[in-house]
Parts: sequence; structure tokens; C-alpha cells
Amino acid sequence: MSEQFIENDEMKEIINDFIVESSELVDNAIQDIVVIENVQDDEVINSIFRAVHTIKGTSSFLGFGVLSNLAHRSEDLLGMVRKGELNINKEIADVLLEAMDLMKITLEEIKEHGAERQDTTAVVEKLEGLCKVEKKMIGEILVEEKIITKKELESVLDKQKEDNSKKIGEIVLEEKLITANQLDNILSKQKTRNDDQTVRIDVKKLDELMNLVGELVLGRNRLIMVNNMAKRESKSNGVLDHLEEVTNYLEVITNDLQQSIMKARLVPMSKLFNKVPRLVRDLCSSFNKNIELKITGEETELDRSLIESLHDPLVHIIRNSVDHGIEIPEERKKKGKPEKGLLSINAYNEGNSVIIDVKDDGKGIDPEALKEKVIEKGFMNESELKELTEKEIMNLVFIPGFSTAKKISSVSGRGVGMDVVKTNIEKMNGQTYIDSLKGEWTKLTIKLPLTLAIMGALMVEIEKVLYAISLNNVIELVKIKQDAIKSVNKNDVFMLRDTIVPIMDVSKIMSIGVNNSDGGYLVICKIGEKIVGVKVDSVVGQEEIVIKPLGEFMGNINGVGGATISGDGRVILILDIPSMMSNSYMLKVHKITEEGLEAQPEISQ
Repeated sequence: MSEQFIENDEMKEIINDFIVESSELVDNAIQDIVVIENVQDDEVINSIFRAVHTIKGTSSFLGFGVLSNLAHRSEDLLGMVRKGELNINKEIADVLLEAMDLMKITLEEIKEHGAERQDTTAVVEKLEGLCKVEKKMIGEILVEEKIITKKELESVLDKQKEDNSKKIGEIVLEEKLITANQLDNILSKQKTRNDDQTVRIDVKKLDELMNLVGELVLGRNRLIMVNNMAKRESKSNGVLDHLEEVTNYLEVITNDLQQSIMKARLVPMSKLFNKVPRLVRDLCSSFNKNIELKITGEETELDRSLIESLHDPLVHIIRNSVDHGIEIPEERKKKGKPEKGLLSINAYNEGNSVIIDVKDDGKGIDPEALKEKVIEKGFMNESELKELTEKEIMNLVFIPGFSTAKKISSVSGRGVGMDVVKTNIEKMNGQTYIDSLKGEWTKLTIKLPLTLAIMGALMVEIEKVLYAISLNNVIELVKIKQDAIKSVNKNDVFMLRDTIVPIMDVSKIMSIGVNNSDGGYLVICKIGEKIVGVKVDSVVGQEEIVIKPLGEFMGNINGVGGATISGDGRVILILDIPSMMSNSYMLKVHKITEEGLEAQPEISQ
């Protein structure tokens, strides 16, 4: 490879690093601009200024003149804010946000095409115009505070016309109209921020490491199986002891390596939540609403691939909340509510899952209106709706093509949205639930696994075929006899202590026969508020598995969320219990009551 090629490769790497770093700086700046529009904070202003200054200097060095000029003009405006020459208002915030958006687009163009294609003239003119207009403001402030006279201000403005490079603050200081101490009281002191002790790594390299760890896990599982087989078939203890020792050692190392790689893939939710204030701000402007945004749990970590996939569903949810969830100020006042609505987003860990709650204090969901819409659309009839619980009625909003919006807008009323949210979340092996109180609030909950790569699974056998069930869904395992299963409204049920548990027969759902075996086990799974018993013939054990996609040629198989490879090389299907429950019970749920149950025999556990 020639030196020319090496230099080109090095330059490509430098530019890629610049794009990544600058994109992060722009994202942070956008978030900070939304903050200072409401509360002017010197440290936040300094942070935006430093970000823009960095982009200006680096883009100029790399020869990206358009981006450098845009950053330069933004820096000029921010510099005046830092020095107290003007205060942030909606107009200034709008222009700065427009400039940040344009920077982001320009960075994407450089990434895709290696060149700048955007025309930034209009935004640059807006930035320059604000600077020129606001130059008089510092003078007016000095006059108002009786630091200088009107005549002295006119003299300063005349001198500024002669030398546009000089700022009013510099001229009044040179003319000894104010002291350095007086100027220092106006100027904001720049503070420094410690750099994060981090190393940037290419995502592709991280994914490759994760794939290798996955293969290592499969190899470990196979070695464990071989070790167990050898122990059963041989009485020679010497070799087997060594084999067991090696197996145990490999298992420890593999687990530690797996955990380390998984932690490296985890990123804080702030990476996703940082974009929300800007979104809410723009939506409030569009719908003339006044909304306070409260975000907690930004430090909660999630797999980076899930963070990326979560963006669109979260946007859908927030748009729905702002559009036809939270009322306009006048309507809220009539209802006795605060004129400013509240939208809260909270993320937290629950076992090996991450929970995200999005709640608004809007008008809530009207169950009766939902029922009418469901009947009108032909999804269910009145008798079927009577059998649903209130929470089940609320979750009917996830039916494809369903919408309660009376008017079509750019945000809602087109029959898409909540079903898209549910579909996208389920693709991530997640679950979605909604709860609401009419006139008071609506809360949508998303439950996601920490990672999609490797998960704990319960290995079960159905009709002599081995399947895997995610342990995230399993809460209990019960051994039963066939005569303990009763039929109510043509549904098989099981009395578990004081709870009536509907039984899901996987063999029927997947059309692999009818499971008439005497006894077996019920794997009790909880999906949101619902509990279901999955009927299996036997339980093989618990195992960590590597999730493999089925591939496009297989298509979507009802009730299957992927596959894994067992220790003996067999392909094992992973049962998608949430989708099975959705398909089996979402639209045709039968309300099971104790009145229809006969006396239950004792349960063998």
C-alpha cells in the first residue's frame, strides 16, 4: 500500500471522528438551547458556545468552509449572549436551533458524499441580522443603567461603523467610558468541564466481538453437554475430573467475558432522551400548548441497538400525548387543571429488563368512546366487548388501523401510530401496555430486555420437540395432572392458588398436533397484567442462549421470536409468548369467572 493511500485512509478516519464528535456536540447543543430558552444559565450557555467553537475550528482545519462559516456566525451570536449583550428569547432560540439542524444535515452530507451541499445563506443572514440588531441593545442597557449617556452611545456606534470587527464592549472600554471591573460584571466567566475518560470504538467492531462471544457461549454449552454425557457413560474418574475442571473454568471465563462485552454495548438512556425536549418544544409550538417536560432515569442503561430502535416508537408516543392527550391551556383551565400540562418520562431497571413509562396529565382515554370505535370499525361486537376488563379495553388502541382522533393532522388520525409502536417494540422482544383514567391521565409502559444478543431461557419439550422460553416472561413452574385442567367458555383454565390461569396450548397455536398427554407442566408467564400458563410435556432445564434470526427466507412464523443452537447442534425455536398471547387473546378474550368453575382438585406441584 502506497503512502498516498495511507494518508487517504488516515484522513478518512480523521473526518469520521470529526463527524461523530461534531454530531454529539450538536445534539447536546440542541438540548441546551431548549433549556436556556426557559432558564438562562451561564454554564449551559458556555457549554453551547464551546461546542460551536470546537466545530468551527475543526471544520475550518479540515476545509469544510460552509460548516465553518455557519458555526462562526452561531458563535458570534452566542458570544453576545455570553457577554450579556443580549438575552435569549424565542426568536433567538429558533434561529440557533435552525442553525444546529443545518449543521447536522451538513455533517450527514459530508459523511455520505464527502462534501457540503447545503445552502446555508438564509440561516447565516438570520444569525448576522440578530447580531446587528442586538448590537444596540448593549448600548441601551449601558444607558438605562446610567453607565454612559445617550451622546456617548451615539459616539460609540459611529466608531463601530468605522470598524465592524470591534464590539461595543471593547469600544466603551477603550474610550474609558466604563472600567474593567464594570465590564467584568457584565461578562460571563467561562468555566471548564472535565473531559470524559472514554475511548471511542467502532460499533461494527463491537458487534463483531459480541458475535464471537455468542459463538463462544454456544461452544461452552456444547462442552458442558459433552461433559455430562461422559460422566453418565464412563466410570473413569481421572479424565472426567480434569474435563469437569476445564469446563467449569471455561464457563467462568465465558460468563465474565460475556458480561464485559454486554456492558460495553450498554449506553445511557440520556442518548435517546436528550432529543425529547426539542421535540416537545416544536410540538407545543405547532399545537399552541404549554407543557412541562419531566425526565428521570436518564442514567438507566440499555443495549445501543435497542436505543436506536426505540427512537421512532418513543416519538409516536410523545406526539400522541401532545396532540390529543394534553389539552390546550383554555380547556385545562375550564376543567380546573393547571394551564401548563405535564409530560413525564421515567426509565428504570426491573430485573433483567428496562421499563420506560411515558405519562401525561391530559384528558385520558374514554373507555366508552373506545368501545364505540371498535364496534364501528368491526373489530369486535358488543357481546365480545362485555367480556373484556377495563385494562384490556384500554389496550385495544394497539389494534392495527385503530384511531380515536376525530381530525386528521400531521401527527395523528391516520390509523397508524400505536399499532406501529406495539409492532416495533415486539420486534425488540419487548412488551407495551397502556393504562388511563378518563379526564386525568394516560400512562404507556414499555418493557425491554437489556440486550437482544444473549438471554436466559427455560428449555422445554412439547410433542418431543425442544423449545426455548425467555426467562424474562417466566414467574413460576407448576407440575400438573390432566384432570386438574378445566374448561370454561371453551377455554382451558387452571386454578393456581386463588388465581384462575388461562392455559395456552402451544401445540395448537403452532399447528403441531394436539397435546393430550397426561400431566406435564405449566410454565406460568406474566405479560404485563396478564398471566397465562404455557402447557409443556417436560422441562429440560435453564440455559443461556444466543439468539439467532430465522432469516428472510423463513418469513414470520406465528409464535416464534427466533432460534438458537443447542449443545448437541440442534436448532431450537424460541417461543414468543407475548405475541402468542396477543394473537390468541387480544381480540377474542373470554372473561373467565369463578362462577363457571367446578371445584378444583388438589394441584400437584
